[in-house]
Amino acid sequence: MTSDTQGFVPQKLHQKSRSLGLKLIVILILIVLMAIPVMFISFISFDRSSRANEVTREVSQTYGGEQRLIGPLLTIPYRETLANGGLREGDYIISAQSGAALFQDVTVEEKSRSLYKVPIYTAKGSLSAEFTSLTEIEVGAGPELDFTQAQIILGMADVTGLQSDVVLEANGETRPFEPYLAAPRFMGKPRTDRAEAVRDGGAKAPPILYDHLDPSGVTWLSVPAPVELNDAMTSVSVRLSFTGARSFALGPYAKSTQLQLSSDWPHPGFEGRFPPSDRDIRDDGFSADWSVPYLRRGLPDQGRAMDMDALTYGSVGAMQVNFVSPLNPYQTVNRALKYAVLFIGLVFLAYFLMETLLSVRVHPAQYLLIGIAQAVFYLLLLAFAEHIGFTFAFIVSAVA
Repeated sequence: MTSDTQGFVPQKLHQKSRSLGLKLIVILILIVLMAIPVMFISFISFDRSSRANEVTREVSQTYGGEQRLIGPLLTIPYRETLANGGLREGDYIISAQSGAALFQDVTVEEKSRSLYKVPIYTAKGSLSAEFTSLTEIEVGAGPELDFTQAQIILGMADVTGLQSDVVLEANGETRPFEPYLAAPRFMGKPRTDRAEAVRDGGAKAPPILYDHLDPSGVTWLSVPAPVELNDAMTSVSVRLSFTGARSFALGPYAKSTQLQLSSDWPHPGFEGRFPPSDRDIRDDGFSADWSVPYLRRGLPDQGRAMDMDALTYGSVGAMQVNFVSPLNPYQTVNRALKYAVLFIGLVFLAYFLMETLLSVRVHPAQYLLIGIAQAVFYLLLLAFAEHIGFTFAFIVSAVA
């Protein structure tokens, strides 16, 4: 072999290596460019998902939304003289000694609007509670309780879901609940000394502070406490029937609270601070039991409304179950789109290796067409998944 020939071969290999390096750079640029159509498809998916959430909220408002129950609780008006001479008036909250909630055969039906389906449930059940007698209540120095105005209260997230009147049962008698109005009220004789001080030009009377239940979290219902509470421990039961959407939650309203719930929905999702102690999920439904002892609740059994707002507002946690829809395609499609650029890049690199090892030339335009085809796959996946579910949509889109 001549010297010219020996110099020609390395030069040819160098040119080929440089060509492959340039080709690899072009392919990497194409991978980055293919992220643009994938990004637009992601925007479409998130827009459809937002529309689905909007429709879910609209349908939920008709049937009561995500329901949350708190109670029954005992509330007694109180008055307290402050250190500066002012007054504080409000609600003194007392939890039951024990409570048991029973909701059996909760039925779930999917309500459709356009392409979207929302699980709507109908629940019928009871909330029982055992309260100590009013004569045994000890609050120590400070609040003065007006036992003549004691009431049993119940909090509900959305009363538009009620199917019938809410009724309290105690000692064989029934009483319907009424809307609870936390209006300021004066107990005992009126404070004429305050009015006289202002009328006579004296010093300005100290202010009155009001400490009532926070109405922002739930709607409160009330009924006068049974007269039996004046002398002995009394058991009460609240019967109610209501509809809701997507989830049901119950706050630990008693020192020791138990909940039993069963439904025909086979796709439950358990959330909240207190998971069920026992659960049984079947193809035809599920059943679950909760038990929250006093110390686990992390709240005292009684106190002023401002001291018990973690319970009445719901931040203390709840026993909660979500009725999950298995046909929500947007979560799975969005998850697939997160890896779209990775799969496009892997396909491009596979073709590049084939081109390198088999010496089969692939034009950059062909890489671009391959990337567009994969982007169309994700667009078809989103379109079909809304109608036939993710699994079948994936197969149809892959074949297409």
